[in-house]
Amino acid sequence: MKKKIFILLLCVVLIATCILCAVTGIFGNDSQNSPKPQTPDTAVTENTTFPSKVDSLTLKVGESKLIELSSEKAKSVTKWTSSDSKIVTVDDGGRVDALKEGTALISAISKDKSKSEFQVTVAKSTAKKQQSYSTCITANLDKLESNKRNTAKNLYAIKVNRTANCVTVYTYDEKGKYTIPVRAMICSTGLDNSTITGDYTIGIKSEWLSLVGDVFGRYISGISGDYLFHSVPYYTMSEEDLELEEFNKLGEQASQGCVRLAVSDAKWVYDNCPTGTNVSIYDDAENAGPLGKPDAIKITDFTNKWDPTDSNKKCPYAKATPIISGANDYTIKSGGEFYALAGVTAVDTCGNDITSNIEVFGNVITTRKGKYKVTYSVTDVLKRTSSVTITVTVQ
Repeated sequence: MKKKIFILLLCVVLIATCILCAVTGIFGNDSQNSPKPQTPDTAVTENTTFPSKVDSLTLKVGESKLIELSSEKAKSVTKWTSSDSKIVTVDDGGRVDALKEGTALISAISKDKSKSEFQVTVAKSTAKKQQSYSTCITANLDKLESNKRNTAKNLYAIKVNRTANCVTVYTYDEKGKYTIPVRAMICSTGLDNSTITGDYTIGIKSEWLSLVGDVFGRYISGISGDYLFHSVPYYTMSEEDLELEEFNKLGEQASQGCVRLAVSDAKWVYDNCPTGTNVSIYDDAENAGPLGKPDAIKITDFTNKWDPTDSNKKCPYAKATPIISGANDYTIKSGGEFYALAGVTAVDTCGNDITSNIEVFGNVITTRKGKYKVTYSVTDVLKRTSSVTITVTVQ
């Protein structure tokens, strides 16, 4: 009997021990057996970096752009890089220059090794390089191109503001009315308001014609009787024999009653405004016209008797462009000063000072060592542009 009781107690002890072991396995010591709960701070190693947002921009070949960063970010940048400097380059100020078609990654690297990245896509340039000859102002060219498909109606009508010495050319609107301005040209009307006013139509056409005063005009388009559109007079029937003083009067009354134009503008009227084109001459001292009055270009070289707007390849001005002087590579010490326009000047196609028109593009950080590109550009009233790019080195 005692033996049976002992065996029974031993079984109870064994069962209790098994239960205790099972419980200990499930609810054991957290510090030894359970995994540590993950938090955002411990889920990745210290050396892991998260990729920054990649911004994108598109440039055309030949274009430049400054990448803008927040002021705080800009201060922390230590280096700019391009993944392909044959496609785009980047200087130490974040200026990107597009060189050829393709895609590259621009990176701004900060002191803490983080990056701001920009994917730059360079597309083919669609700009057409054309030498401009007129000082005219143009507008609404899309509408003009649309109207050119209608050959049943005169494309243009002309209005001459006698007091403002400005010619504005219009094309027609959806109702057939000539209300859409497309071209404005500077002119010289008659002294003492001797140019007639009223409504007329273009009549005779002639490439050269003898004028009052024993001089000659080019690209004649008749208005009424002896009143004509024509170039500034020439002493002889030679394109190298212009009355220079009279050319420099464009924009003010100067003729015997005709409407004088620069030769490029006279030729435009001659070529584009056929017989029957409406011409209206009026006075308005307050408003030159809806496109405004173009600026004049002045001749400074009185040994050269060509009209500077002449497209003839023999004309000395035909391929001339503005000239920028004094823009040279520059080196300064870190913390020094860089005056972008110090000593830089510009003249237009005819040699007139247009320094005040110079535009400067670049981002020189004088407190950060590096190399920075700075571009100077200027455009004159003939819409001819020149540019010079220099490198500023901060040591």
